[in-house]
Amino acid sequence: MIRIFLIEDHHTLVVASFRFLFRPKRDGIIVSGYAANADEAILHAVAESFDLIVLDLHIPGTHPTDNIRKLRKHFQDKPIAIYTSETASFWKKRMMDEGALTYITKDTTRRDLKIAFEKAAKGEMFYFGQIDNAEQNLLIPDKPTEKINISPTQLDIAKLLSEGLTHKEIADRIGINRSFVEKMLKTLRATFKVKNNIELVRLLTRLGSI
Repeated sequence: MIRIFLIEDHHTLVVASFRFLFRPKRDGIIVSGYAANADEAILHAVAESFDLIVLDLHIPGTHPTDNIRKLRKHFQDKPIAIYTSETASFWKKRMMDEGALTYITKDTTRRDLKIAFEKAAKGEMFYFGQIDNAEQNLLIPDKPTEKINISPTQLDIAKLLSEGLTHKEIADRIGINRSFVEKMLKTLRATFKVKNNIELVRLLTRLGSI
């Protein structure tokens, strides 16, 4: 029996969905616990009561990388599966680089979802379908030879950008004006010789800066 601990801000809906999809006797999968975020899971989850953490990628008020790092540190022997609506290869690479064993989108069939959970629970890395050359390159961990230093403000801007915030939202969050955010991003793109903000985030992620 695979006992799942679900971390998802809409956990009531997802738990109901899992309980509809999986029958313990038929599928050998059961939701044994759930929490709205990683901090709540760390406070209340009992490691002995579950076998696999199923983590939503985007949880309001948190950063995906922070969440998976906290969970891996606290539940060191528990495998993690990402379950999300996010289809970008960038996030698949990021999470698997951080130690997730599988990255499953919410349109995955019951059969494939079951396979992914079974593989992850055994400690096996698993992802679906054919991967094109660009995505394959993204899934190969990069090992930069040097650490690039950026200012604390630039780092904050880049981190918020990686969370999907707009320039205005970043400005409001940090307490600066929007034109300054755009100026900092332009400077960073020029410094790292990238064409756009997506490439900038990818590069800073590979370098371990964000």
